[in-house]
Amino acid sequence: HGKNVESQIQALNRVLRGWINYFRIANCKSWLQAMMQWIRRRLRMKQLREWKSWKALHRQLRRNGYRGEFLKISMRRWRNSASPLLSMALPNSWFEQMGLVDLCKYEV
Repeated sequence: HGKNVESQIQALNRVLRGWINYFRIANCKSWLQAMMQWIRRRLRMKQLREWKSWKALHRQLRRNGYRGEFLKISMRRWRNSASPLLSMALPNSWFEQMGLVDLCKYEV
């Protein structure tokens, strides 16, 4: 997995912990869920850029058990970061493995 995304996650975790400590008294669960969705989408886009080639995406999909048809996609597009195939290649569990703090599950 990309070292660059991993280092970005580590830096991002410091900020996320600060946010959750600040907003913990507020009842803003839906805002936190929306924020986590946006953060994961942004990190998926950054991982796409690191892979540079749609072939690397296809390798990751095969590792995760996808057996369907593959299409060439642009590796630098925000819209592709929300595709179901990319969510299968980089599921939320991948972000947990990389150590991303989940604002909705973080215990203070």
